[in-house]
Amino acid sequence: MKHFIRTIILLAFCFMISATETYALRPFRVLVIIGDQWEDPASYMVSRPASTGEYSGYYSYPEVSGPNDFHQLMILLKSWGIPFDVIRLDQQFLDRHMFMDMHGKPIYGTIIWNVNQSDKLLHPDYSIMQEMVQDHGIGLIALSDRISQAEIQSLLGLKYEGSWESNKEMKPAGGHFLTEGLDSPFKVDKITAKDLSYGTHLKRQRVEVLDGTEILLMQGSYAQATAKTYKSGGHAVWIGNDHNNIFNYQDIRTLLRRAITWTIGYNLYKTWENDIIMIMDDPGATQNAWLEHWQYPTLTEDIIEKYLIRPLQDNNAVLNVNFVPGFVNEEEKRLEPAWNQNFTDEFGTKQDYISGKRGYDKGVKLGVFEVLCHGLTHMQPDLVSDPGWYGASLDQEKAEVGWYREFGDTRRQKEIPAAEQLWRMKTGKRWLIEQFGVTPLQFCAGGNGTSISYYNNTFKLAAQAGFGWCGWEEGYCGTDMVILGWDFLGTSESPLIIAAPPDAHDFGIVRNPEEFATVFNKYPEGRFMSINEFIGYIHANNSGVWMKEDAKLTLYVGYDPHYCQYFDDRTSSWNLELADWLEEESGKISAIKVDGKKIPLSTAGLRIPVPAGSGEHMIEVEF
Repeated sequence: MKHFIRTIILLAFCFMISATETYALRPFRVLVIIGDQWEDPASYMVSRPASTGEYSGYYSYPEVSGPNDFHQLMILLKSWGIPFDVIRLDQQFLDRHMFMDMHGKPIYGTIIWNVNQSDKLLHPDYSIMQEMVQDHGIGLIALSDRISQAEIQSLLGLKYEGSWESNKEMKPAGGHFLTEGLDSPFKVDKITAKDLSYGTHLKRQRVEVLDGTEILLMQGSYAQATAKTYKSGGHAVWIGNDHNNIFNYQDIRTLLRRAITWTIGYNLYKTWENDIIMIMDDPGATQNAWLEHWQYPTLTEDIIEKYLIRPLQDNNAVLNVNFVPGFVNEEEKRLEPAWNQNFTDEFGTKQDYISGKRGYDKGVKLGVFEVLCHGLTHMQPDLVSDPGWYGASLDQEKAEVGWYREFGDTRRQKEIPAAEQLWRMKTGKRWLIEQFGVTPLQFCAGGNGTSISYYNNTFKLAAQAGFGWCGWEEGYCGTDMVILGWDFLGTSESPLIIAAPPDAHDFGIVRNPEEFATVFNKYPEGRFMSINEFIGYIHANNSGVWMKEDAKLTLYVGYDPHYCQYFDDRTSSWNLELADWLEEESGKISAIKVDGKKIPLSTAGLRIPVPAGSGEHMIEVEF
């Protein structure tokens, strides 16, 4: 009997040691778990949900769209540079080794639970979630009405009762790390305020808050955000509100980001206050020599230097330029390099591309122009088939704008085959590398003429061609996913993307060159940045771990040599945030080293400078 009792005590002690070691291990990676919100069965393209065709009851046309919470969640995590993976329960069985390595240690610091109710789910065993949070100390962040599962409610310390309409304001309730400094009441973003004004039919969640759960946010008399801490070290957060509008509030986005910090214990992220990406299209394109309503002389070296380069230099600004490297020679009926052209077109206009190239070369060398890819020619691949462009009159077929769209045949109302699009993207990029000596990382289809079917999808093909961003605002391209449509532009979550005055094209510079410089008066606090810098941050592959026994936090910033090439010869910086409970456990920071060198705490604070160079950088935080 004594031997049996001793054995039980020993086993319990071993379990306690194992558990303590597990709780002390907090990896810097997020696992997003969803239901069936990912419309792409191949789990690659993330897009805004299409209309369901259902009538809302408030308007006379189909107004109801599918849920957009997953789409926006992907944008937020990418914009912040927070590493994550996605589990979709309509295609995957929930398994404990989705969260643990083969040795039983966590591979994620926190879980974002965003599982909708659906009969398509593969019979998940939700008790696994209780094991992960209660036994292994992995954090949990649950969103909106995605908490119908009894096990999730138990972890949150809530009983979910449903949702009803309400336009009441949301206000923080008491002091907490998660709500410190947030507005009271929360305000919807200015950009979406017109759509979320009086009369908008927003859903407010209703929950019963159980003992041991702290209320963070109130909407009228109902809690809309809560927090719960387990003795094991696990932390659980619920953020309510309408799932289709939850992220239209800056304060809720900040609350989510801070919840990631609080549930893991730390966070390394990027924000984008006052950052602006200014874009100009079309230099090198053909249509200005042939399209009647878009006819103008290409910019010369003198105009580029006087009206673009000088004001950019004066304002320490970058202009991102969508260049076209290929020119369609109508007389020879063939493709040629754009910057070899010097001729008088049929309108009688001098077209000196050679002079323009000298000007653009100066801007690239000075660092005020960033080279982007606008395709290969900005024109249809097939200029021969009926009704035919070659040999046509200026006031007949050549006047049809559909001929000047390269990646969607808008003249014949059909798509461009995938292989042809991909060849044009890769060739356009290769020519631009040879012409300017730099690698373009953004692709934009000329005139927004694109193909949209899954196999011919222009944006998916752009990712396949190695671009890291597509369109002006179309979104992220990568080997892991493509995000179609970008939100939160001009907030701390994403740079503002604007058109170069007066009309976003070299066409406007020709007509009113002085107007370009007025942009700097409109945005006096703005930092006009390279889109390659943005691409570098959102493609960073960061990681890290907190080891309690060593009182040491080690983080790694990973810069891919292709997508993050902007940082080859430039420094970067990230925000480091520590949860209040981690600081209480570990004490004050005594030193921070980046790549083995101490940084001065008095000046750096928790903004971490990272030296130039692609590859991996190490940040060591000692307490």
